Amino acid sequence: MSWNFETANFSVRLPVVDQDGPQLFELLKNQNAAAHIPRLAQTVDAQALDELRRMTMRFDSREAAFWMVEGRFDKKIFARIGVQHINWMMLNAQLVWELDDELTDEGVLEFVPQLLEYVFAALKLHRIEMRLRPQQERHERLLTWLGFAKEGCLPAQLEFEGESVDLEVWSLLNPTPLQDLE
Repeated sequence: MSWNFETANFSVRLPVVDQDGPQLFELLKNQNAAAHIPRLAQTVDAQALDELRRMTMRFDSREAAFWMVEGRFDKKIFARIGVQHINWMMLNAQLVWELDDELTDEGVLEFVPQLLEYVFAALKLHRIEMRLRPQQERHERLLTWLGFAKEGCLPAQLEFEGESVDLEVWSLLNPTPLQDLE
């Protein structure tokens, strides 16, 4: 499998800076797409171009990889998903996603398992974790279905809009034993 792949309904591909700006802005201007992280919605379309450039630089430096999830037939961007904070010594990374309100749980489950399989096999990571605000029912449900285990809650992990924010930690271990990854 390469960095880009297709499922029955989606193309999961690396972003293209000079093409994906307007659709990424449409996704990221929706506060619901990032409320679980937390992050403010984008307000100006130039922010999407800056974000695409950052995604490219982080990919080039092997710090992160992000994919755009595009409808195969309508070419609409339904999600951005990525692994970031890749720690090559500890063989772990953080999963992040922003999901369009129109993307169903079944849609997410169509492409995320294949992406996780790729990350574990190609990057030889041992552990993927996701951090999110407590009481994010949809995201917790999806993570549970994907096999993630809730490890606990980090109190006052960050400050957002003047308030301390707790973050839950969910993790998934590579099903291939560590000694077999080499």
